[in-house]
Amino acid sequence: MNHDLQQRRSSIARRIARLVAFSVFSAIIILSTLLSTIQLKDSLRSKRLALEAIAYVFASAVADNIETRDELQIQRVLRSISRVPAILYVGVVDSDGATIAQLGNTVFLATDVINSDPTTFSMLTKGRLPITVNIIHGGLIVGRLALIANISDIRTQLAWNLVTIILAAVAAAVLAVPFAVPLLNRITRPIITLSEAMTKVRETRLYKSADIAEAEGETRTLVHAFNNMINDIRSRDAALQQLAYYDPLTGLPNRVHFQKLLDEFLNAEKQSNFAAVVLADIDNFHAINDAMGQTIGDALLMNVAALFHEEAGESYRVARVGGDEFAILLPGVKSQAEAQEVLAKFIAALFKPIEILGYELHVTASVGVVLVPQDGCLSSDVLRHLDLALYDAKQSGTGRVSFFKSEFIDRIKEEAELTQGLRVALANNEFEVHFQPIVSMRVGNVIGFEALARWKHPVKGYIPPIKFIPVAENSGLISVIGHWILRASCIQAKAWLEDGNPPRTVAVNISAAQILQVGFVESIRLILAETQLPPSLLCLELTESIFVGKSMVTIQRMLSEFKAMGIQTALDDFGTGYSSLSYLEHLPFDKLKIDRAFVRGLQNGQKNIDLMSGIIHLAHALGMSVVAEGAETSEEINSLKQLGADSVQGYAYAKPAPAIIALARANEIDGLLRADAS
Repeated sequence: MNHDLQQRRSSIARRIARLVAFSVFSAIIILSTLLSTIQLKDSLRSKRLALEAIAYVFASAVADNIETRDELQIQRVLRSISRVPAILYVGVVDSDGATIAQLGNTVFLATDVINSDPTTFSMLTKGRLPITVNIIHGGLIVGRLALIANISDIRTQLAWNLVTIILAAVAAAVLAVPFAVPLLNRITRPIITLSEAMTKVRETRLYKSADIAEAEGETRTLVHAFNNMINDIRSRDAALQQLAYYDPLTGLPNRVHFQKLLDEFLNAEKQSNFAAVVLADIDNFHAINDAMGQTIGDALLMNVAALFHEEAGESYRVARVGGDEFAILLPGVKSQAEAQEVLAKFIAALFKPIEILGYELHVTASVGVVLVPQDGCLSSDVLRHLDLALYDAKQSGTGRVSFFKSEFIDRIKEEAELTQGLRVALANNEFEVHFQPIVSMRVGNVIGFEALARWKHPVKGYIPPIKFIPVAENSGLISVIGHWILRASCIQAKAWLEDGNPPRTVAVNISAAQILQVGFVESIRLILAETQLPPSLLCLELTESIFVGKSMVTIQRMLSEFKAMGIQTALDDFGTGYSSLSYLEHLPFDKLKIDRAFVRGLQNGQKNIDLMSGIIHLAHALGMSVVAEGAETSEEINSLKQLGADSVQGYAYAKPAPAIIALARANEIDGLLRADAS
């Protein structure tokens, strides 16, 4: 370290010495050169003025002889001029530039001398100063007189001056170097110490202030600036550390920190590194946040975080890894049974209602669980499997717990393949519309069809809707597919009408993604205008899931617009949701479609029959007709007819089929029903 310090000090000393010497040398050279230049110009100006005075005297002496062209007399005058010291050349030319007489020991072109305006550099390099004056006679310029004088003495003096200046500058620079030593001691030591501090900060990332007592002046200012910068960096790093690894809302570790903790746990050299990793997602949090505002939502997250943190204690680690997702690391857990036992207290913590600003909130959570090391030994695999387990839990409903299974990966791969296949299917027009007849119990004929989407894969054949519809909803493709099905159904219904078939409604299922799209109502108008299908023959079927978390006023306004257009609406899959009676009371549906689960229940006893009867009477009391779907036997059809159902659809009459087959079957049903009636 001492050797390095000495090297640095020597290096700085050499640089300072060179800097001082160069500065003194440059200053003397510049100043002396400036003074010499001024002196040179002054000497040349004095010489020029003296020569011009002589030239004007002799110009007046030859003025009379110019008119007479008396060259002999002019030559005598020129000889007189040549006796003046340092005159090298003298000449006279007339007004036309023709030489009359000249005298000198050097040959010059008179026109060059007379017409030239030499620079100072040119005069110094040649050692000659040219002068020209006008010869005036009778107020007119009759010629010009030119002189060339030798100025080698001025040039010699300038050379000696420059040599003296350089020698003086070199001497001053050499003498100035010893005076740099005190400057070296005052400046180099603080600078070297500060440099060492900076190097240590760079190498160790330990931001320590520099304590340099001997620093003064600008160096002390530099040291203070460095220390202030170090303090700012410390504060900034502390803030960044907090932001990088902790959630600002709950104060819990964030996803990055949790993954780091998981890495440390998985990489630790222990005899036993068994653990359960839990990912809990608050059910319907977005609905709470949208309905009650972000303030309530944030407060709910903080409350849940506090509950989980309290239950975790010192044994487990809790982190907030997403908007409404919390991860928990449970070391030492080896089996699903142990995981369920430990996890139970975290889930139980949510059983008690949470009170926030006068609101009493009941919260449940869907949970995914991964066991380490059997379900993964790398943090990336554990977190990926954790997401899959949580996805499975949420697909199963609210408040469910799902442990990771290897088949989850296969299911995700299959969904990805289906998603890509759906995109190709849209491009290649692989979708079809199949129709299932709806039979009126009152009139005894087919009054309409339900349009159902079918995907005919070129290799795999027909893919069940129960497989591709959820994938289409998750991928966002359901809106495009739904629009295509709606348009194709209207086109087919209009074609049947034009072919002379009786008017029959076509019922089309509408997804939540479709109905909540901006401009959905207008798209219906455009389809009806394009296909020319009477609006009364179109029925839009909506499920209760569409309305969960949505504004009742918005849905009511949209249904009213459909009714104003003459379009029928039906509440589909009645009884499978949670707020059916509320929707029936407030929303103007035309039809109520009873889910097939209730139809199958008619065979299970009087209680189910009474329930079906109550639903039908309730719908009629609210002004809605009833469609029972899923009837598979003649006994179920007879029961529904006796209970007052307005219409029925199901395998008992016909399965969904392509348009040609569905129409033929509808006509066949009409014929059979007429025969039975007669």
